[in-house]
Amino acid sequence: MTDIYNAPQAELAGNQSTSGDMGSIPKALAGDYQVAIGDTLSEAWAKTKGNKGTVWLGVLLYFVAYIGISLVAGLLTGQSFTDPDANQGVGAILSNVIIAAASAPLAAGMMMIGVKIAREEEVSGTEVFAHFDKVLPLAVAIVLTYLLVALGFVLLILPGIYLMIGYALSLPLIVDKNLGPWQALETSRKAVTKHWFAVFGFMIVIGLLYLAGFLALIIGLIWAVPTLSIAYGILYRNMFGGHEANPEM
Repeated sequence: MTDIYNAPQAELAGNQSTSGDMGSIPKALAGDYQVAIGDTLSEAWAKTKGNKGTVWLGVLLYFVAYIGISLVAGLLTGQSFTDPDANQGVGAILSNVIIAAASAPLAAGMMMIGVKIAREEEVSGTEVFAHFDKVLPLAVAIVLTYLLVALGFVLLILPGIYLMIGYALSLPLIVDKNLGPWQALETSRKAVTKHWFAVFGFMIVIGLLYLAGFLALIIGLIWAVPTLSIAYGILYRNMFGGHEANPEM
């Protein structure tokens, strides 16, 4: 972790389309990828044809399962859903940890829907349930991310923003590349750091488009959610490529 707060190194200019290219972990770690926001969104929009239902089924299954996990966590820790203001102290913290850890495979599955569509692989909305065999490494990665990002925000905020963006691709690396939690976090961070500002800009655009879809009487989300989910998958594909076994790092 000696280099965990190294200054991001990236170029804002010169991003050209690489939508047809497949990356790899060695290429990503060397910075041999580009983040072309416009081209990525255009490709993602084109790939929504025939895939919107798949993404939305994944979203529906994710939220149903998340609510179920939250209810169970509340029962186990004695938290109240009728009076959220009463949820304080150790019980509330433990409940949040349980929810974050247990729902990590759901989040990874949701991300992999976009990744597989980007790579034109067969996928269904039930992908959200496909990665509970990796619940432990995914849960560890989620908890480590929360802790390190929170620590980063305490340390003058900027390190927290850096890590939040840097770790954005860690969960797919665990299920798609079979990396361990810390290995996935560091692989994501080191690769993103090569073009940190471009990836940061991509995430800002994604967030703004989600907001725009919500403000458009929520109807805009019908198109925004699939498009942006696939756009995330394209970013991952262009950086890290296809499925492979655990490489020598």
